Amino acid sequence: MSNKIKENNKQIPVLIAGGGLTGLSAALFLLQQGIHPVLIERRSGTSIHPRARGFDVRTMELFRELQLDHAIREAGQSLSAAWGIYAGADLPAIVDQVPTDRAKIKHPIEIPGLEKIAALSPVSGARCTQDLGEPILLQAAIDRGADIRFDTELVSFTQDTEGITAYIRDRNTNETTIVHCQYLIAADGGNSPIRRHLGAETTGNGALGNLLNIYFEAPLGDYVKGREFSIGLINRPGITGMFTAINNSDRWVLHLHYDPKTERPEDFTTARLESILHDIIRLPEVPVRIISMLPWQPTVKVVNNMQYGRLFLAGDAAHQMTPYGGKGAASGVQDVHNLAWKLALVLKQQAHPTLLDTYSPERQPVGLKNALTSGEMADEKGLLKADALTAFKNNPDKEKAFAWLLSMLGIPDYRYTSNAIAGATHIADTGLVKAGGHPGTRVPHHWLHENDTQISTLDLAVTHFTLVTDEAGAHWHSAVTAMADNFRMPISVKVITAPEWKTAANLATGDALLIRPDGFVAWHSADGTYTLEQALSKILGVAIHEEQKA
Repeated sequence: MSNKIKENNKQIPVLIAGGGLTGLSAALFLLQQGIHPVLIERRSGTSIHPRARGFDVRTMELFRELQLDHAIREAGQSLSAAWGIYAGADLPAIVDQVPTDRAKIKHPIEIPGLEKIAALSPVSGARCTQDLGEPILLQAAIDRGADIRFDTELVSFTQDTEGITAYIRDRNTNETTIVHCQYLIAADGGNSPIRRHLGAETTGNGALGNLLNIYFEAPLGDYVKGREFSIGLINRPGITGMFTAINNSDRWVLHLHYDPKTERPEDFTTARLESILHDIIRLPEVPVRIISMLPWQPTVKVVNNMQYGRLFLAGDAAHQMTPYGGKGAASGVQDVHNLAWKLALVLKQQAHPTLLDTYSPERQPVGLKNALTSGEMADEKGLLKADALTAFKNNPDKEKAFAWLLSMLGIPDYRYTSNAIAGATHIADTGLVKAGGHPGTRVPHHWLHENDTQISTLDLAVTHFTLVTDEAGAHWHSAVTAMADNFRMPISVKVITAPEWKTAANLATGDALLIRPDGFVAWHSADGTYTLEQALSKILGVAIHEEQKA
């Protein structure tokens, strides 16, 4: 084995440390913006453990942008029927509670009565385990030009005003290479060495319990057919845990609680784990095989700052949360989507680097909210509370209950406030439905029909800014043309005449919305605080000829 250090003088625009869902998504979103990153991952391949089991609505919107939503949905098809949380002493007690005549839905947003919520997005959420989803993202990233290097770890790095110098090591040859990159995305997981190296301050209650993640085989498909469930909360003498579906056939996971004061993970031998599983399944003829066992701690820990100079923390490296509510993977994917277009504009010298300073102010509050909510759904042992997903129904504040439901389903009900948003800072956080079209909110979804093709308003601004107006807004075309000398970037103008769209977007006759490349509204002409040119100048950090209003 060689320990020689060599230097690669080729400048890398973005180095991504971590090849999980967040890192692979970062590579894809950068490629979408015309930036070719290098991704390194210390493991030899993608995850072999299911871990995350699905993606919320907003995450599927982003995979739809990448033309990967159908592949993700297809990969998770076997799990799509598994919904519902039940509690009992064993598997038969769980299965007996599942209604046999329930509607076959593939995501909670499809539940009858939620049609108005479902209409807020062009897609629904989807079930797909991490071990099935990551290979889809990996292959797409390779096909689209990303440089992916497995068995490669980040040893150390330094940064200055010009860039980052990183030492990366090939774990097979032990050869270390010095690479130079302009920016670094740390997507290296919940135990992030990069976060520890930075000494990043965090908020949250930390570890909430001690569990063993027992991934096993058991042919139970025929037994649960027609009575599929997502999670079975098991509580019997000596055994407390969560029995979770992976493919509704022969793959399952048991999250088993143990007390570290009296037991250690190594005390749970294969024979003991098999005995525990047989005690839960209570079907003597069903064989059980342990695939893997991983100790883990449901944790709530969020960094206070997601940016350190040219380095950006994303995903679990930035915000550890329990899996309850399904926001871990979603938060990471949405982090890097927010970051990718900003990095691209700065790297293309179409925006000042101060645009990057808006990443943490926009994403940290969202990650914190998701993490704290996930922690509230955990019990004193770190397991999911039996009533965690139904408690909102009993909330006397129906508006808060509705906002909670939107958030759980993945409809963006939050509002960004940063220098990448122009105006409307006084608007209350009343949620997307009541704040449609206001700066800082995701643009409302509306179907458009063009040349026999159906597109969403979410498709209008994927790689560039788009100005949306109505039939009375012809003057906006000339306004955009007049700004060409100040902004060296394409800005599209789109006319939408549908009355229902104008209502959803709070768009009066002749008004316009400026939509960012991540689908969030950057400016509304009705606000009056900035002109269009001043708004773009504020967002991009590019000077304009006339003085900007205070």
